[in-house]
Amino acid sequence: MNKFNPIFLFVILMLSINQIHASDTSNSTCIYFFYGTGCPHCSQVEPFLNELETKYPNVEIQKFEIYDNRPNLVLLNNYFYAYGVPENQRGVPTIFIGNKFLTGDKPIFENLENEILANPNLACPDIKKILNATGQSGESSSVYSITDLSIVTVIGAALVDSINPCAFAVLLILLGALLSTGDKNKALKGGIAFTLSIYIAYFLFGLGLFSALQISGLSYWFYKIIGVLAIILGLLNIKDFIWYGGGGFVIEIPRSWRPKLKSLLGSVTSPAGAFLMGFVVCLFELPCTGGPYIFILGLLAERSTMVSAIPILLLYNLFFVIPLLLITFVVYAGLRNVKDMNNWKDKNIRELHLIAGLIMLILGVMVVFNLV
Repeated sequence: MNKFNPIFLFVILMLSINQIHASDTSNSTCIYFFYGTGCPHCSQVEPFLNELETKYPNVEIQKFEIYDNRPNLVLLNNYFYAYGVPENQRGVPTIFIGNKFLTGDKPIFENLENEILANPNLACPDIKKILNATGQSGESSSVYSITDLSIVTVIGAALVDSINPCAFAVLLILLGALLSTGDKNKALKGGIAFTLSIYIAYFLFGLGLFSALQISGLSYWFYKIIGVLAIILGLLNIKDFIWYGGGGFVIEIPRSWRPKLKSLLGSVTSPAGAFLMGFVVCLFELPCTGGPYIFILGLLAERSTMVSAIPILLLYNLFFVIPLLLITFVVYAGLRNVKDMNNWKDKNIRELHLIAGLIMLILGVMVVFNLV
């Protein structure tokens, strides 16, 4: 009689387990779930998906976070393209199962379980198979990086923002106040401190609006709206070139705000005060200078992640403040005094509006007609 061999039993047991696992895998249904951290609709869907995984052990749900993960966002856009998802439905939460997609929490709640029951043993969604089935070829990614979102577009919008008479006027008032103390070095340090605070404030504002748009899920509609707004702002700036002050307004800091702003800036006597004043001034300037910035933010919110948006915002704001730094150094070096710079601004104010208007008009048309 042969002796009992525990090793032989162990091998048979492992082979059996492996066969069972292989069988389970071959009979599983694979689902792709795309979501964003902080997305309220996504957070409502996740517990529902966990319940489905518990209820149906053969269901495998693979999760992809897109707000902070650029490769996942690229992947999502490729799936949108392959599945032919309409632009006004693109967002998170999104489910891909077989050759179907579900976008939004309500469609997922109402339809996903039925899809699982009606289509068992589905393999993971395959972009190439979907493209072949629909007769398409290649993949499309609309995720922006600095190279994708034309550097010319970013820099152009930033320079339009920076040559706005609002930004010039505010800095010149501040420099005049600092120079009145008789200390040119203090004026130089104050101008640099003020410019630095403007840079930080605008960057933080951009980051906050970008995050809010992505979390709210309104980035697609905001993207479309900013195209129309850019056209309107462009036409209003051109109006200020042709008919300055016509209609009782100009695309500048409202006249009723100017005395208060001038009083605040005139009270600054130190670089530290100039730095703090930069944050206050942003509240006055944004309605006047924010058009191009919001335009870029609208593009980024629709087609970018936080990681890829940050360097674009840093670049934008660098070019936004360069003219302010140049004015500071020109006044410090004595090449022009504050009065001369003010006279130049007043003499060329219509032309500045024309340049800003034409560029904003072109950018708005590009968005409305999907050229950017």
